Amino acid sequence: MFDVAVYAKTARGRAEIALHRGHLPARLRQALILIDGRTPFGVLSETLERFGDPREIVRRLGELGLVESDHDLPPMPVFGAMHRDEPSTQMGA
Repeated sequence: MFDVAVYAKTARGRAEIALHRGHLPARLRQALILIDGRTPFGVLSETLERFGDPREIVRRLGELGLVESDHDLPPMPVFGAMHRDEPSTQMGA
């Protein structure tokens, strides 16, 4: 988890807030309300501390599909090693 990561509610998270289904414990619901899609985690975590461990709260909300981060990207593909000492092929040489 990165302190510069920005967490936003997913469509499911927005629906949870709008419909107030009551499936979330109160502390997670209150934390979800505070996640705005603009505030970096480092700043947001100061506010979330009143509900428990901020990293655990965001991890749990993420597991439930209620929030996502701009850093929640798929892993980068691994490419074969490129060697600088291999001669490049030049056209017209």
